[in-house]
Amino acid sequence: MNSNLSLINTWKSLTILVIGDVILDCYLNGNADRLCREAPVPIVAVEQCQEFPGGAANTAANVANMGAEVLMLSVIGADIAGDRLKYVLKQRGVNPQHLITDTDRSTLAKQRVVADSQLLVRFDQGSTEAISTDTEQQLIQNLTQLFVQCDAIIISDYNYGILTPAVIQTLSELQSKYPRVLVIDSKNLKTYRSLKPTAVKPNYAETTQLLKLPKQSSQRAEQILPYGDHLLSLTGAEMVAVTLDYEGALLFERNQSPCRTTARPAPQNQTSGAGDTYISTLALALAAGAPAHTAALLAAAATAVVVQQPGTTTCRFEQLHQFLNGSDKLLTDASDLAAKIQRHRAMGDRIVFTNGCFDILHPGHATYLAQAKALGSILIVGVNSDESVRRLKGPERPVNPLADRLTILAALESVDYVVPFADSTPHDLIRIICPDIYVKGGDYTREMLPEADLVESLGGVVEILPFVGDRSTTRIIRQICAIYR
Repeated sequence: MNSNLSLINTWKSLTILVIGDVILDCYLNGNADRLCREAPVPIVAVEQCQEFPGGAANTAANVANMGAEVLMLSVIGADIAGDRLKYVLKQRGVNPQHLITDTDRSTLAKQRVVADSQLLVRFDQGSTEAISTDTEQQLIQNLTQLFVQCDAIIISDYNYGILTPAVIQTLSELQSKYPRVLVIDSKNLKTYRSLKPTAVKPNYAETTQLLKLPKQSSQRAEQILPYGDHLLSLTGAEMVAVTLDYEGALLFERNQSPCRTTARPAPQNQTSGAGDTYISTLALALAAGAPAHTAALLAAAATAVVVQQPGTTTCRFEQLHQFLNGSDKLLTDASDLAAKIQRHRAMGDRIVFTNGCFDILHPGHATYLAQAKALGSILIVGVNSDESVRRLKGPERPVNPLADRLTILAALESVDYVVPFADSTPHDLIRIICPDIYVKGGDYTREMLPEADLVESLGGVVEILPFVGDRSTTRIIRQICAIYR
């Protein structure tokens, strides 16, 4: 991960041009505990109104929050929504000076009504027809001036009239004359084939439309996997990143084997704008010189951060840094742990808990933890402190100090959180977590577990996983000692 941390530190020196359809996203949040007299519909008592930059504006906000300088080029109306959009962009570090105001257009706005975390309805308004000839010429003039100032270009095309054929032709000419990293997110990717983009990012629905395939509710990756070369040909891109929601993403690159990244499950109402985060991070990584696979991994990491947040949100540089460093997985405060558990319960997650010393991590541990994670949605690992390990294993243990053991466990994809504890047994942790499933390895029986009665009294179940033979920390230590005798 250190090389990735070094890479994202270079993003502050980059300038990224974002061009596309900007949207004002609004969320009216409240509660609904009664029905309207006029019709059988819920009455929402609005308690909070939140506004976010959406569409290409959210892409620009993500770039800015990642530390790079961003140039935002688009068109808005001379209206309240346009003023509000400029305000929320400024709040997120994006200068709106290159937004062209057209008095004949209405700013795109999407208003969502949410009651008790449930999206009830969305209202869309704003101009979606192609921009006028005069506005188009002004946009092209600004594009020509800004293009040479940037290290990469992100096209965020929602098919709302900004990316006209003349604008695309200008992009093609500029890209031919001044080649840049060019990353495209569009509902009409074939339109950009002549630009020979660096990367394109269709979602699952757009991919099936491109390939003329039926949509599936599961095994989407398996369905798309055979069509990598065809997607590269259809889009003219050097790489295609197909985002698959909860199934992660597939990356296809010319003359390379496809690779797949995973995703953290999240409620549907928290995934709005996740694609903007993905493409922003992908573009930044590629502009910084990262290989495609690394760029895709960083994009997946940033998306994993943002889908844990409600609303249309951005991933900040500090959040991505913490995620890559594994520190977002380390919980040392009981109140933080309780808050995390409460949040996952509200999302309907099935929580799995296990504990141990994990002194020298070996394949047996990795297999065991992967099997434990498969039993639920969230895997929490309790880790014995150095003093408690000494009480359990003897004065010469642990070999690795607690900080190292926590760091290594946090780096595993199967592990969602690591929690240190000082007692010989994790009873206090179990009372806070109330796990749905408590897991131990096959070298234990239920009768050997002092935690079993507590877990079951709290409504959980105890699972004993198969023992991974010929793998143990003690055995590894003996082998090392034998070598140096």
